[in-house]
Amino acid sequence: MNKTIKHISRIRDEFDIVVCGVNGVLTDGQRIFPESIDVLVKLYQSGKKIALASNTGMRVQNLFWFLKRSGVPMNNFYAVITAGEIAHYHLKNQIKSGSTYFSLDKNKQCSVDGLAFEKVDSVVLADFILAETNKFGVETEQWNSVLEQALSLHLPFLCVGNDTSVLTKDGVKANVGSLAEQFAIMGGKIIPFGKPDLRIATYLTENIGDFDASRCLFIGDNMATDMRLGNNFGGKNLLLTNGVHQIKGDLTKQVDELSTSYGLSVDYCMEKLEW
Repeated sequence: MNKTIKHISRIRDEFDIVVCGVNGVLTDGQRIFPESIDVLVKLYQSGKKIALASNTGMRVQNLFWFLKRSGVPMNNFYAVITAGEIAHYHLKNQIKSGSTYFSLDKNKQCSVDGLAFEKVDSVVLADFILAETNKFGVETEQWNSVLEQALSLHLPFLCVGNDTSVLTKDGVKANVGSLAEQFAIMGGKIIPFGKPDLRIATYLTENIGDFDASRCLFIGDNMATDMRLGNNFGGKNLLLTNGVHQIKGDLTKQVDELSTSYGLSVDYCMEKLEW
């Protein structure tokens, strides 16, 4: 059974390392949550090593400057890793230069920045499908015909960020992970990047150094990504209930039921980060 807490300072002696999500914890993709930043500053001041792990399609440098411009003290973090950075490394080293891709997003794709790939307007001209986590969410229905066409052409779907939903300033919206799930159910090939992939944790350990996984606290708002990463890594979990799951009422009971449905364990839950 998880424990509902109101203040993270109550459990600060139980961990040395914090791996913190970004969207749903520090921001809704547009607005920064000052109270959450204040908590991380106090954890840093109390001697904790803090890392940020995000399923954004942004590369690390893009996320770094977004947060820095928003007033986040980036010198407090030992490491920052994103799904976009991991995808960029894969694309650079595993996908043939000159390949073409069809994007399920009208916005610029950060993971292909600086790489010799060509974006095409027709699925039939593409070597692969690319989708990156979108801070505004996605309209899944509009891509049904594209997914069917991609399936018939045996194109792989590179999903940068596995979140099926995302917290936005307008509430919880569907995200690219739901498109990937749909494509997988249809029988398509998915190549996912981001939490809960242990490559995230491997990167963090390489940058933070050796530490006891049981003394690591994973903070996030998503069971399927944040909490599963913590379970996979062998750390402790803190679920924020006002994120994508929008849990109200008896938090302990509802989080226990949710964790059972996901086959995961959650150690602590709280509505939002408070010191």
